[in-house]
Amino acid sequence: MDIDLDYERPNVETIKRVVVGDNAVGKTRLICARACNATLTQYQLLATHVPTVWAIDQYRVCQEVLERSRDVVDEVSISLRLWDTFGDHHKDRRFAYGR
Repeated sequence: MDIDLDYERPNVETIKRVVVGDNAVGKTRLICARACNATLTQYQLLATHVPTVWAIDQYRVCQEVLERSRDVVDEVSISLRLWDTFGDHHKDRRFAYGR
C-alpha cells in the first residue's frame, strides 16, 4: 500500500508532527520507540549518541511502521506522521540552500 493514499482518503486526518531539539537529546529514539512500539531501557536511553535521521521513507518501506501510524481518536481515523530533524541547527542553512 502506498502511503500517499492516506493523504487522498477524505475520511482520514493526516497529522504531521516535527520533532525538534538540540543535538543528542533523543529525538530519533523517541520517534523509533513510538513507530516500532519499542520500550527503551535506561541503558539504551543513556547510551552513546550516534547521529541519525528518521527518514520519512520508513512509512513507505516498513509495513509495521505504516500500520502503527494509523489510529482512531475520538472516532476520527488518523494517520500520524512523525518527522525527525537534526540537532545541529547551524547546518540548517547549508541544508536548505544546498551550500
